[in-house]
Amino acid sequence: MRHAFKLYHGGARGLSPGQTLLPPSLTGAPSCADHDGEHCRSDRVYLTTDLEEATVYVALAPRGRCGDVYEVEPTDEPEPDPSCATGTTTFTTRAAIVVAVVRRDVDVEEASARMRTLLLALSTDGVLARGDTNFGRDRGRLATGRAGGAINPASRAEPAMLTP
Repeated sequence: MRHAFKLYHGGARGLSPGQTLLPPSLTGAPSCADHDGEHCRSDRVYLTTDLEEATVYVALAPRGRCGDVYEVEPTDEPEPDPSCATGTTTFTTRAAIVVAVVRRDVDVEEASARMRTLLLALSTDGVLARGDTNFGRDRGRLATGRAGGAINPASRAEPAMLTP
């Protein structure tokens, strides 16, 4: 099922093209749902059109303190992430197939630093406030922070990630 746009997933390392990404509820892998079950589902695979955002999610990589970023194709029709608003770059699916490895061995420290930078930039812009557990969502709308549309500010990250 090819789409007009590329989708990426950042997470566990060592997968190869053709392998299937399954949700954490089936694999036991760490998940955003471990920190925020209200906005993240462990029975879904999360995909994004934003390569930088996929790199941020490598911070959840379970093995070896490194993770990989993949270009993927969902096995079913991707759904906009229901915890974010229309225009978000994040989607969910039941499973996805690895199409290509975009980047190997992204260090968790790098991914965490990227996440902190993103969240701090959003808080500086007034999109986020310290302790904001909705990460910029306002009554179902995702705040915009850059020209050209809505952003997904690592919406399922831990509030502690706002601390530099």
